[in-house]
Amino acid sequence: MVLALLLFWSLQLHIFSRMVAVFNTRQAYKYQRRQPENSLLYRTIETYWPLFIKEQARVNKKLPLFIHQEFDDYLKCGITEFGFVRTYCYQCQYSGMVAFSCKRRGFCPSCSGRRMNDEAHHITKNVIPEITTRQWVLSFPFKIRYLLAHNQKLTNELLKIFVRTIESYQRKRIQNKNAKIGAVTFIQRFGSALNLNVHFHTLITDGVYILQKDQTYAFQRLPHPTHEELKLLVDKIKIKIELKIKKLNLEHTEQMPFEEESLDDISQLSITQKAAYGDRQGRLLKQYGIKSFEADPENHDPTTANNSGYSLNARVWIASNKRKKLEQVIRYMARGPIAQERMTETYTGQILYKLKTPWRNGVTHFSYSGLDFIARLVALIPPPRMNMIRYHGVFAPNFKNRSKIVPAKKIQIEKTTESIISPKIKSERLRWAEMLKKTFQVDVTVCPKCNGRLEQIAVIKSRTAAMAILKSLNQSTQFKPKNPLTTGPPELTGYENEIDQRNDDW
Repeated sequence: MVLALLLFWSLQLHIFSRMVAVFNTRQAYKYQRRQPENSLLYRTIETYWPLFIKEQARVNKKLPLFIHQEFDDYLKCGITEFGFVRTYCYQCQYSGMVAFSCKRRGFCPSCSGRRMNDEAHHITKNVIPEITTRQWVLSFPFKIRYLLAHNQKLTNELLKIFVRTIESYQRKRIQNKNAKIGAVTFIQRFGSALNLNVHFHTLITDGVYILQKDQTYAFQRLPHPTHEELKLLVDKIKIKIELKIKKLNLEHTEQMPFEEESLDDISQLSITQKAAYGDRQGRLLKQYGIKSFEADPENHDPTTANNSGYSLNARVWIASNKRKKLEQVIRYMARGPIAQERMTETYTGQILYKLKTPWRNGVTHFSYSGLDFIARLVALIPPPRMNMIRYHGVFAPNFKNRSKIVPAKKIQIEKTTESIISPKIKSERLRWAEMLKKTFQVDVTVCPKCNGRLEQIAVIKSRTAAMAILKSLNQSTQFKPKNPLTTGPPELTGYENEIDQRNDDW
């Protein structure tokens, strides 16, 4: 009898502990609105974007329509006053709401984060099989960056040169002209200091696919590239790119495909890290750091080769069984340009942006005025209809034998008491709620009061209706714009080792 009671109470204790664990897990995933209006990025854009438009109009310059749409939509992203989805819990009668997203691809941190996780999940699960891959990074000198800023045709041509040069190099190593590679390229437009820096991050198979007699493909891995091979590759890429630019006659022609000339000057200033407004107009941006200089450390890096501003790096490689590392690398390649945690505001109203890693010359921070910060964001916005993710070789959608290489999609049908999700939808990209949960570790479908299921009951698109509902719930958003005339003491606590900017060759 005593033994039976002990077993009974131990079973009850086990069940109770499991229930507590499940409750705590679900508790951690409850959704709360992210309140972008309280962030420094939002307040800076809300304050200085109208002033930037007026300043452009004052000098008779007009911004393209897609630039206006990018900023206007960002100021509505996550703000319930501009529309939301109404949710309701039928168990406890709790009513919630989820604000709309802008879904832009310029600089919005929230939308960039969701897109980053979506691409990483898709490529890892549905594109790249369990093989060894390597990340190749190609960056260009200032002149080429300027030409690539808004020229889609030139971007396509230079990317072809880059991928085909690596493919030819792989074929020569295996001594098989019919060998094929697979590659995924992310075209990044930004540097670590929010400067315009168009460069390629390409994830390439660290080996080749060879067609067998039974019409299947076998993967054969190749050894790591040596420093001498990287130097030969960057030399070939440089020669081919300069010949292509000369052939297209772009050296002395305008690179803008539209009439507005305002982006021309903004791109130049962003590339060269110069200020466009204020007392530092035309001069280098204010930089902070430590006076620590190293003597050309790149010569000691066996995974990097340089030639006249061209830089080729092949340091990162991923083993076939490191799927989590592969997803992390793709997340890094697909990330957005702005890290809000590295943004701070000084006493004088300047925007101080911290670099992810200090530069070789000791710079750790850049300082922007409000208008200069807006100009940096304008330069980073990609032109419309320019695809920023490209697939090559055996990973390309038009490769006839792609299904023999890429992982087969696992079709799952999710059944609930309310609805059935079709196999087509389930086999494609992540749904919005799943992407939100994967990106920010929150579940928008969990009721914060009873842990029940929240159901979508309405989609509010009218701003008038949204404002009326929010007013009745006492949930109106409180905006806190910056004061563009804020002044304060000139010192910056913690950055006393300022580098002298009087030398323009610095």
